[in-house]
Amino acid sequence: MREAIGGTWLFQIVIFFILLFTGYMCLTINQSKAFNVKNQIIETIQSYNGIDLNGGYNSRNQDAFTDIVSYIQENSFRTTGYIPDAEEINDRTYRYECFDRNGQNVGNNGDRAVFCITKIDVSEDASIPSDSANELPSLAYYRVVVFYRLDLPIFGSLFNFQITGDTRLLYGGVNS
Repeated sequence: MREAIGGTWLFQIVIFFILLFTGYMCLTINQSKAFNVKNQIIETIQSYNGIDLNGGYNSRNQDAFTDIVSYIQENSFRTTGYIPDAEEINDRTYRYECFDRNGQNVGNNGDRAVFCITKIDVSEDASIPSDSANELPSLAYYRVVVFYRLDLPIFGSLFNFQITGDTRLLYGGVNS
């Protein structure tokens, strides 16, 4: 009887460490996939010198969203997350525009967002005389948020995380 109880405890410890290792591997794989998606979105925005965030697919900006959506669908990235809160940067509030796997704006629809983007204007913060403000190009950068989660085989999705990244400063660019 004593060896049977000891064997059961040993079996439970082995199962616990297998679940722990599997959870760590799942988290690492999901995080790596999310980093790749975030980097690809940032590269796409930079290659098009900005992106029009009003409405997702539209006639002026379809190529950038097509590239982003095709990359997400080709890599079967399906993780969704909750829309991030608005950010307060230099006394201005910036709200995120969030999109699903098909590039459609999800609005305020809870946790259906696959990626979120906001445009942060920088040229207004430059301390320059007001008469020469029109001579400078508009400066902006984009902040991208992509989601990933801890997804254990038995327990399912437990925690939802987000990865944030910024583009470089873009001069001129797409007005949104």
